[in-house]
Amino acid sequence: MEEDVPTRLPIIPLVSSVLFPGGVLSLQVGIDRNVRLLKGLPDDQNLIAAFCQKQGDKENPRPEDLSQIGVLAAIVQRLPLSSDRYQLFLQGRQRVELVQMLQVEPYFEGRLREIMPRPIAKSVKTEALMNKSMSLFEKLVESDSKYSNELLNILRMNVNEGPDTFADLLSSFVNFPLEEKQLLLETVNPIERIELLIDYIQRDLGKATVDRELQRQIQSSIDRRERESYLREQLRVIQDELGDTNVGEREADTYRERIETLPLADQHKLQLRREVTRLGQLSPSSSDYAVIKGHLDTVFQVPWTEKTEDQLDLAKAEAILEERHYGLDKVKERVLEFLAVLKLKGDLKGPILCFVGPPGVGKTSLGAAIADALGRKFVRMAVGGVTDESEIRGHRKTYIGAMPGKLIQSYVQIGVNNPLIMIDEIDKIGKDFRGDPSSALLEVLDPKQNHAFVDRYLEIPYDLSHTLFIATANVLDMVPGPLRDRMEVIRLSGYTEMEKLHISTKHLIPELLENHGLTTAQVAMTDEAILHTIRDYTAEAGVRNLERKLATILRKIARKVASGNDSGAPYIVDTEDIESYLGLPAFEHEFAERQAEIGVTTGLAWTQFGGEIMFIEATRMPGSGRTTVTGQLGDVMRESVTAAYSYVRSKAKELEIDDKVFTENDIHIHFPAGAIPKDGPSAGVAIASCIASVMGERPVRHDVAMTGEITLRGKVLSVGGIREKVMAAQRANIKTVVLPEGNRKDLSEVPDEVKEGLKFIFAERVEDVWRETLIPLFLAKAGDRKYDEAEYAADHQKSEREKSERAEQR
Repeated sequence: MEEDVPTRLPIIPLVSSVLFPGGVLSLQVGIDRNVRLLKGLPDDQNLIAAFCQKQGDKENPRPEDLSQIGVLAAIVQRLPLSSDRYQLFLQGRQRVELVQMLQVEPYFEGRLREIMPRPIAKSVKTEALMNKSMSLFEKLVESDSKYSNELLNILRMNVNEGPDTFADLLSSFVNFPLEEKQLLLETVNPIERIELLIDYIQRDLGKATVDRELQRQIQSSIDRRERESYLREQLRVIQDELGDTNVGEREADTYRERIETLPLADQHKLQLRREVTRLGQLSPSSSDYAVIKGHLDTVFQVPWTEKTEDQLDLAKAEAILEERHYGLDKVKERVLEFLAVLKLKGDLKGPILCFVGPPGVGKTSLGAAIADALGRKFVRMAVGGVTDESEIRGHRKTYIGAMPGKLIQSYVQIGVNNPLIMIDEIDKIGKDFRGDPSSALLEVLDPKQNHAFVDRYLEIPYDLSHTLFIATANVLDMVPGPLRDRMEVIRLSGYTEMEKLHISTKHLIPELLENHGLTTAQVAMTDEAILHTIRDYTAEAGVRNLERKLATILRKIARKVASGNDSGAPYIVDTEDIESYLGLPAFEHEFAERQAEIGVTTGLAWTQFGGEIMFIEATRMPGSGRTTVTGQLGDVMRESVTAAYSYVRSKAKELEIDDKVFTENDIHIHFPAGAIPKDGPSAGVAIASCIASVMGERPVRHDVAMTGEITLRGKVLSVGGIREKVMAAQRANIKTVVLPEGNRKDLSEVPDEVKEGLKFIFAERVEDVWRETLIPLFLAKAGDRKYDEAEYAADHQKSEREKSERAEQR
């Protein structure tokens, strides 16, 4: 086949095949550059160069995309299929090397160098390698149906042509990857080429053996199923003839087909097949028949592979959150951060979120908004009051009335395996002799374990790791520690009055108007009326009760509009109209006393409805030093009273109180609103100030509210609920708020409109509190326990000057 190689030849790139010397290649030419080559080729020229394209764009390759070693090829036949498509038959002649690309357009043309094969003399090694490769190829043809026996005949006919021709011919027959065939072409030494062929054929032979064994097993399984199906069909026909038709067997046939479509492990499919076989043997009137059929139906209803595609558009998610919820900026920011990480990471192997806050602040609706932002389906699973572990894990199917747990029921209900499931009221889970449901949730809410959750009814592991879980709670302390440790807590502390006003005008009232068949042209409410409703008719951190009150007003207006007795003028609801719609105010907030008094301090308390101010009263009477405490207090609060009394008595000298006052008088400390239980350590500084006031007969400033826990050493410790407490102080016209130094950082969470007009004092010791709250002793007047603010302001400076003078004298 060797012939002189022209110094300049057109080049055709081969995209999916490699041509060898002596081999024949048929290909369709449709790429523009190659079509131009064939059209521009003179009729008397039948030689071109064929080079394999190893990389780059198949439609428009670059010169560097071609391999350096190719084949000189003769055009055996060129058939035009259309104006821009040819059928081309090439026969390889000899190897050539691309020395230089001379032309790129209109087609490739280059300078080539002939690669002369090395003559190999016959030897024992050569004969052995050729025989081994021939033997292996025969086995490959027998085991792989892609190869024809005709190839063996052609190869045998050319064995005597020498190892070079034999190796090239065998290389053109085998179906190896393109890179391996190009490597064979570039291997000029025939012996090395045959050794490569032996390695490649042995590898493919091993694959073919494995494939043949798999096919045999698959065919055996198919034959067995076909045989069983044939026998069952015969049995059904016989039963029909005898009038003994088995309905269960027909059901079983349907279930057998559906089992094969489930993405389950073989042992679980085998378990289901056994149930189906048993079902086919039972009568439909049997109790076991209904149990097995119900279980199988549940298995097929569970969404094993169905899912929704996530829509991780942060801008859209932010827009949805802003549209659905006003305020809660930190909560929205944390949710968007979570979605951003989810978008970058691509899976949900992250923390479980837990929204903690008072009722009505939007925990559940926030979860629904997140589901909409993600494009996921939302399902709420209420667990409040659940005391049976089987409610989570399911009941064993052998029990009467058995059913899967709430979790699997949620998946069946929603129809996908990656919803957003909100576990509502997780702090209200109970436990009894039937188990602890919170312990069952430990596996559910652990991303490292929930990929194989086993429901007792289902008895098949189910993957929960695709699901985004969000839990809600009102009080975090009620959630067990191990369960709390598995969740990332996000606190929703409630709304300010201005936030409630905005929510009412932008969300609640427009929605309620639509629900009541009214329009903005018929009804309008002033901001003052809404604020009056918020302050005097609701006591909550959220807006749920506020929505009810607004709905009551609109219902009464709707009745007037529907009766037709009005003049058609719009209803303008103002502050003075609220009482006619809602009756007398339902709540009277504690307002700061208008004048300073001895034995009365103003504390700050946190409740589930928000913050409130709380008066602490004390009086003394002749006695033996006994202390009485009333007001339905918890143990922690009673201990605070004891600690405060002990510290005040230890500081009697600094307070200029005679020790006989403690031994010859009894003290009674009372916390008003005795019907309401009270507990906690945060009233410590207020109690100590109250005791110091009544024992030292010093009035307490009426415009100061305080909170903080105290120790026996007089230190003021930080407390919680600062945001709500400061809001309560502002609502009660307090001017100065005393907070522990450790809570200075928490003031950043208080809205600016609430802090405006308030003075904040941060105390490290009880003496810091007394310095701001207790009016000096010399201002006390016999028989008069009340002092106005102007008198105190004037005399306070005099007291401070005298203290300084006494300090200088000492």
